[in-house]
Amino acid sequence: MKISRPTIASRSADLLKRGIDRLNADQYTLAEALFREIVALDPNHAGAWHQLGVTLARQQQFAQGEAAMRRALSLGDSGERQRDLAWTLLWQGRDDEAIAAYSRAINLGMREARLFNNLGNLLKKRNDAVHAEAAYRAAIEADPAYALAYGNLAMLQQDAGQFEAAEASLRKALELDPKATRLWQSYGGLLERLNRLDEADEAYCMGKRWESAQYVRRCVAHWRDLDRIDRAALEMVASGTAEHLTPWGLLGIPALTPGLHREAGRRFAETRWRGELAAAPLVARGAGLAEALAACGNGARLRIGYLSADFHEHATLRLLAGVLELHDAARFDIHLYSYGKHAPDAFWQARLAALPATFHAIGGLTDAQAAARIAHDGIHLLVDLKGYTTDTRLGITALRPAPVIVSWLGYPGSLGAPRLADYLIGDAVVTPPAAASNYSETLALMPHCYQPNDHRRELDPPPPTRAAAGLPEHGFVFCSFNQTFKLNAQMATIWARLLNATAASVLWLLDPGSERTRENLHAFFETQGVARERVIFAPRLAQPAHLARLQLADLALDTLPTGSHTTGSDVLWAGVPMVSAPGALFAGRVGASLLHAMGLDELIARDLDNYFQIALALASDPAWHAQVRKRLAQARREAPLFDTARFTRDLEQLFVAIVRREVEGGEGPVVAQ
Repeated sequence: MKISRPTIASRSADLLKRGIDRLNADQYTLAEALFREIVALDPNHAGAWHQLGVTLARQQQFAQGEAAMRRALSLGDSGERQRDLAWTLLWQGRDDEAIAAYSRAINLGMREARLFNNLGNLLKKRNDAVHAEAAYRAAIEADPAYALAYGNLAMLQQDAGQFEAAEASLRKALELDPKATRLWQSYGGLLERLNRLDEADEAYCMGKRWESAQYVRRCVAHWRDLDRIDRAALEMVASGTAEHLTPWGLLGIPALTPGLHREAGRRFAETRWRGELAAAPLVARGAGLAEALAACGNGARLRIGYLSADFHEHATLRLLAGVLELHDAARFDIHLYSYGKHAPDAFWQARLAALPATFHAIGGLTDAQAAARIAHDGIHLLVDLKGYTTDTRLGITALRPAPVIVSWLGYPGSLGAPRLADYLIGDAVVTPPAAASNYSETLALMPHCYQPNDHRRELDPPPPTRAAAGLPEHGFVFCSFNQTFKLNAQMATIWARLLNATAASVLWLLDPGSERTRENLHAFFETQGVARERVIFAPRLAQPAHLARLQLADLALDTLPTGSHTTGSDVLWAGVPMVSAPGALFAGRVGASLLHAMGLDELIARDLDNYFQIALALASDPAWHAQVRKRLAQARREAPLFDTARFTRDLEQLFVAIVRREVEGGEGPVVAQ
């Protein structure tokens, strides 16, 4: 009896079927072995090469996966193979090539909703809103039940200001997939942007997006049941169960630790900029710095780039104007890269004209194009001024357009992803060396305070009368002009104790712009025995008028866990003492840093009990209060905090020390030399 032997073709077909079964079961090691056995038997088996490429890519071996897929394509083109190649290129941050591969897949007849959706995302990144919308609509046409495409279309409509259309798209997406947490996050974000905060809160809770729910509640001073929501939010961070969990919104949670905050940053970066973080760096770390440093002694200049979206009405960045103006143009070639949606406002237009700097408007460029522009300009040290704040585009720094990247000023914490920034500028108070393990960046320490101030900021208008500012004619004025999300029941309880212990005193708060928020705050203080007329809301004013009225306050009260930043330097500039207690986070230690740089360490409390005692003593002892105000007025002229020229020289020394560290190596924090 003759026994038939299996042919290579039949053997390969059996192995291919088994391999695909293993691949679909996520058994990648077994699948890879089976596909490799096929191509060893038949080197021209296009299907096996393709499935091997998919298997490798799913194991994040993208370069090897791409090579296998291209081998398959050399043996025969198909829409499926182009689609999977595009996905592999996307994960490597090679967006243009991915777009081309998706387009070839479509031309070869592919009509999958996921393909069109991914193409839309890439086109949106390229700022090609017209074709991105067409791609999302094609995804919906291919699969009318594909909720994700409706959600992405909504984000595109929201960016274009088409809020009604965006809401309709999100409602449709949630109708199709009511359990999709990402869609609830997007819907809550839209409602928050429209200032429909109660509805935003409901949307976030529906999607169990606790990190966003707690933030919205803090924005409206809705403090009930926050402990439970805070615990759930921190568990989401620790477990990594939520994508796109913005680290900035966590800063109001009292139990947030620096380690968890760093972890939130890492997860956010790896979710938001996966492709960019995986792409080959445009500039190798440290490349050319040795030559640049050596040339500086021969009249050459270090090229410093500042990257931000905020060269318009933005309080924090305005503090930097004086530093930019005073940079030593003989030693530093300064470049400002603005990707903001708004043109520079009148303040910046006036200042930019006189700055020893080159201004680059890169808002119309994609992240890849902007990074290429910075790399072409040969920037030696790039300073990102945004971090994880609103409208950030850290995709630019993720592509590594400079040999060394520094995070500073905008975001008070670690970015968590080492590729986004090599150094974080702080000082010994906000970023003590003992806390270095809480940062993915190497600490770079300014000698006094990390926060700059503008030497040309003046108290031009005289202070208004107390009556004009809405204050009573007599009585001690406590104030806190921080955003409402920084307030909480613990701090407000201490403030209520101060009011109850200080006859005829009032608390002056920044008007939150919401009747519901004002009502929540009044209701809370009433539970603490404080009458409504003793909590006064100040309307928002232009900066000069705001600084003028601040002089009417007697004592500023800092907040925790996130404290006063520009608000703190504003009150000190206006000559108003501030009491602060340093917290665990960078964001909760800024007030202490400001006071230390003013020589007013006695106003830095050990803990919140001591905070209460210092504030009460200042309110109860007119002689000590007058003495502190006198010292503050003198320090405003002499202390390092408001000495912009001194700050600029220190910053320049720190930049040079960072570059030298890159060239020579070293351990521990970098300090200005």
